Amino acid sequence: MKIFITGITGFVGSHMADYILKNTNDEIIGFKRWMEDTKNIDHLEDNPRVTIYGGDLIDYASVDRVIRLTKPDKVFHFAAQSFPETSFRQPVITLHTNVIGTTHLFESIKTNEIDPVIVSVSTSEVYGNPTEDEIPIKEDNPIRAANPYSISKVGHDLMSQYYFNAYGMKIITTRMFSHEGARRGKEFAVSSFAHQIAKGEKNGNCVVKHGNLDSVRTYSHIDDAIEAYWLCSESDKYGEVYNIGGNETCKVGDALDALISKSDKDFVKVLDEKRMRPTDITLQIPSTAKFRNDFDWEPKKTMDDIWNDLLNYWRGELKNG
Repeated sequence: MKIFITGITGFVGSHMADYILKNTNDEIIGFKRWMEDTKNIDHLEDNPRVTIYGGDLIDYASVDRVIRLTKPDKVFHFAAQSFPETSFRQPVITLHTNVIGTTHLFESIKTNEIDPVIVSVSTSEVYGNPTEDEIPIKEDNPIRAANPYSISKVGHDLMSQYYFNAYGMKIITTRMFSHEGARRGKEFAVSSFAHQIAKGEKNGNCVVKHGNLDSVRTYSHIDDAIEAYWLCSESDKYGEVYNIGGNETCKVGDALDALISKSDKDFVKVLDEKRMRPTDITLQIPSTAKFRNDFDWEPKKTMDDIWNDLLNYWRGELKNG
């Protein structure tokens, strides 16, 4: 079986590649931007089961070339401009990548008349800020996207539903809540905290800069997220939308305190106004009952596993770098 992964160099895409190589005999076709940093997949360079193609989602010809040549049996669509902070500065690029890019992928699959199972990765951020009586957030909750990134993912989400409804494409849409682990970029709050702590342990500058610490998040480990995505790809739940997330919820500030507690250094927390967003999504607690019932799935790892893996990852990166 041939499995196409968009965004293979990213946090989730690289972990999915590792999962497939470990648990299947399938062939991986990776799609990355031409000049993208490949450090997350450098360990796959000599693997005969992995082929990497360069391109860009917003360049239809490069997407279509790979789909036409490889005709995959499964597609994991992870590629996106996924940084909310960047989306405030570059809303046009964010919309082009996440809406037009997704449409290019689906249109190429349709035009080439192939019929893969497609796991289309949206985000919990499409829900924006729910009211307290809407907690936990269900799949039919109102969409209130609150930043250019989440607005773009609403477009992604709706295009997924359109191509299923209009053309019967085998698309399953996921709305993953916060997921963390090794390789998570330091553009994201919790990974940024772990990076700053690991760096402070090394250079003695024991300060952690932060933005809003009052936002509430439900965290899952990347290993659990990957297993959930894989289960979707093995199913026939086409046209369905699923919330996926962990069991444990805390404020972002609690996550920071937990990370600091794992260091033998004394860290000072400092508010950095540059890390405050013009608009913020402050309450994310999912109902994952639909996914758990349909797939008999439960997360296996804890928030403590996440904190340990993030710190160990950044300590290793700084030691080797």
